[in-house]
Amino acid sequence: MSARAFRSFAKINLGLEVLGRLPSGYHELRTIFATLSLHDIVEIEETSRGISVRSDHPGVPDDETNIAWRAAAVMQKISGRKRGVRITLHKRIAPGGGLGGGSSNAATVLRALNLMWGHNLPMSRLAKAARTLGADVPYFLVGGPALGLGRGDQIQPLDLRLRERVLLVPGAAGVSTAAVFERYAEHRNQGPRKGRSPIEGFVQGRRAPSTLRNDLEAAAIAVNPALAATARQVRRVGRDQGAIQAAMSGSGSSFFLTFDRTAARDAAARVFTESGIESIACAFLSRRSFRERFEIKPEKR
Repeated sequence: MSARAFRSFAKINLGLEVLGRLPSGYHELRTIFATLSLHDIVEIEETSRGISVRSDHPGVPDDETNIAWRAAAVMQKISGRKRGVRITLHKRIAPGGGLGGGSSNAATVLRALNLMWGHNLPMSRLAKAARTLGADVPYFLVGGPALGLGRGDQIQPLDLRLRERVLLVPGAAGVSTAAVFERYAEHRNQGPRKGRSPIEGFVQGRRAPSTLRNDLEAAAIAVNPALAATARQVRRVGRDQGAIQAAMSGSGSSFFLTFDRTAARDAAARVFTESGIESIACAFLSRRSFRERFEIKPEKR
């Protein structure tokens, strides 16, 4: 059987607030997810037995520690299917960048096998499986603008029209999410911030994107001090080129800027290039586009 190919999209967190601790010990979050046009390609081929994963990125494991491998195992267990799968990951989303690449790959495997095997499992069943894999995985079953609560795994789709142009700036090397939360806990053990939530105000249309914050940025910089220079450069270029927002995504290490004009985004990209800094031009994806662009259909000959 020939392989089928699927797009596995990246995300950014437009804002991320740490509210406190949950009874489980995890941090309680409030965050706004947004899907980007940047994507990996996940190829899946049915085999006689077993699960195998390979990737064209040297930092991605090819064994059962790979989250895409574990997603396939979950689908085998749910379905009782005995046949195996061969998964090939063509990586464009840098690992450890706060863009959700691994989580997106896992959700893509869940969605793809549900489609390929004709199970038609409801979203509630897939979401339950996704939560066992990672906090960001449920979001990638939904896509588009969404509010994330709890660990970030309780997803509420938002009716936001995100038309801004996006410029991604990958940080200097990846950052461990666990290490960032550990550092945050060390320095913020007095409890959550007081006052009104910028995210709530933004969702209700009362506050601008520029008011959104990422409570994990200082902790990420403490874990990886090289990110401090990137953060300064991103905000300087953002001010000079009229960015709407300049912020870090997730637990790092990637930053992003948003613009209302393509020309301004392109001018910012040129400044980064002249400084020897990589940047990637992207667009926001609606929930509809997220669904419709999922499978890559073979070209007709």
